[in-house]
Amino acid sequence: MKKIIAAILFLSIAACSAAETSVKKPEENKAQNQINAPDSTDIKNAASDYVVDGALAEMQGNYAEAILDYQEALKLDPSPGLHYTIAKSYLKLKKIGPAMRHAQTAVAGDSTDTEYLTLLGHIFFISNKVDSAQAIFEKVVRLDSTDYNAYYNLGALYERGKPLKALEVYNKLLKLAGPQWSVLVKIAELNERLGNVKKTIATIENLAKLDPSNLKLQELLIESYVKVGDYDKAIKLLDDVLLLYPDNPHLIEMKAQTYIAEKKWEEGAKEYIKIIHNEKIPFETKVEISAGFAKEAMNDSALIPAAEMVLTEIDKDSTDWQVNSLLGEIYRIDGKDSLSIERFEKAASLAEWNSQVWSSLGIGLFEAGRYEEAVEQMTKGLKNFPNDFVLNFVMGFSQSQLGAHKEAKKYLEKATLLNPNDVNVLSVYAFTLNQLHEEDEALKYIKKSLSIDPNNAQLLGMAGMIYDGKKMWTECDSSYQKAIKLDSANVLLLNNYAYSLAERGIKLDEALKMVSYSVEKEPENSSYLDTMGWVYFKLGEYDKAEKYIGKALDVDGANAVILEHLGDVKFKKGEKDKALELWKDAYALDKSNEKLKEKIDKKAIE
Repeated sequence: MKKIIAAILFLSIAACSAAETSVKKPEENKAQNQINAPDSTDIKNAASDYVVDGALAEMQGNYAEAILDYQEALKLDPSPGLHYTIAKSYLKLKKIGPAMRHAQTAVAGDSTDTEYLTLLGHIFFISNKVDSAQAIFEKVVRLDSTDYNAYYNLGALYERGKPLKALEVYNKLLKLAGPQWSVLVKIAELNERLGNVKKTIATIENLAKLDPSNLKLQELLIESYVKVGDYDKAIKLLDDVLLLYPDNPHLIEMKAQTYIAEKKWEEGAKEYIKIIHNEKIPFETKVEISAGFAKEAMNDSALIPAAEMVLTEIDKDSTDWQVNSLLGEIYRIDGKDSLSIERFEKAASLAEWNSQVWSSLGIGLFEAGRYEEAVEQMTKGLKNFPNDFVLNFVMGFSQSQLGAHKEAKKYLEKATLLNPNDVNVLSVYAFTLNQLHEEDEALKYIKKSLSIDPNNAQLLGMAGMIYDGKKMWTECDSSYQKAIKLDSANVLLLNNYAYSLAERGIKLDEALKMVSYSVEKEPENSSYLDTMGWVYFKLGEYDKAEKYIGKALDVDGANAVILEHLGDVKFKKGEKDKALELWKDAYALDKSNEKLKEKIDKKAIE
């Protein structure tokens, strides 16, 4: 009985010895090669001489010369065996076309010879004629059910598109030949690919019996146990393997990960700390492993305390920028803004060359509302990374939040050039342009943003506000209505549209309904209270108007618009001196308001 060859037969064929390239003995092909001419013996002897010469040339690596000799022999003795030999020589020269033709001729001459079929199957395979190769090897196993190499090759061919059939072939091979390493590996890989984890485990356990000292195999088995939730087996096997390799950081990390998969955070953290305290493990490896743990914590907040414990432990014995940066991220996720910023600042001072650290610092400061500090730090970062998108964006956005719109424009414009399809930067840039009264430019960037994110209610609301200022009422109403349809509970959108309608004196009942919702949700918002009062003013309900605008003024007493509105109400109620006083107070805050100046000069509303 033949033993299975561990290496794929496809490779072994190409490495055949010169002795194997000889043609079959004359008696084996007697039926095919019978020559009736009187001098047939001389012809066969001459053919045999050519074959010997060809074999000698082949032994010396002169395959082209060997082919010439074999072809001379073929003229005298056109046997399938010679076609087979020539095909192998052509294959050595990587001339697939003639190799295939001679192999096909050999098979045509004797379709039951498994060696001829195997060679043709191999040539089909390397020519990417998978279906033809499969058909050939299927025929081989029908002719010889003990040809283990044919089963192995057939399984390899099925793996591409017929994994279940490949498994069937490999399992049959196991029954025929017993446990074989190469076959078990194939079965394990296929089961893993098909998601048959339990079957994978059974196969790997068999492999482990064949090679119990194989560390990679033990690691694969541990990973498989974890996948099916068999944590006890995984820990037991890890403990056994760690007796042999006590300082192996990967095994310790695997044990920590197993505890974490089992939701035993503290036990997992303790295993990581073992790595940190192990003097034999390089510091870089400790940081790398700790970083992996920290990244998992960023995806699962339950891990944050354990990750913080591990990183704090490693931070005791070093001052490393990466550890500080990771702690910054952990603190940020945990809502500890001050600690997060402190760590990012330290990381930036240790790694000025790392743009990511500066980005994290800028984002942290911005999210904490520390805009002035963000501007200060981004100024430093931009000296090293003037073309960094995040740094320019954070700088511009922070300036915008501080009301420094001219400064903000410079950085936001650059950010849009660096990343022209980022909706966030396009939106902020549009807002800044609008604040600078560059409405047409602002609309251009809003439209670009909406082409990327057409269902962005905030962008639509901004468009509505700009169209309102330009008195483009159709576009204004369309933008606001689309925005509110997308986000009907957005109190800012409802307030802004209500104010627009009130200013125009239309759909006042609808406006009152919208702003009432805004005031209900945010009863201390001066803008919403003022809009509510202004709708009542337009409805002619001056007492209610005075009530709400008065509340708005209590919240924000230095607002020119609110003061003007209350003056208008007082005027309508006949309190003209009080109205004039309020208008003057409003004008003192906003001397650019020409209409307000006219009211004061005329001492009346138009």
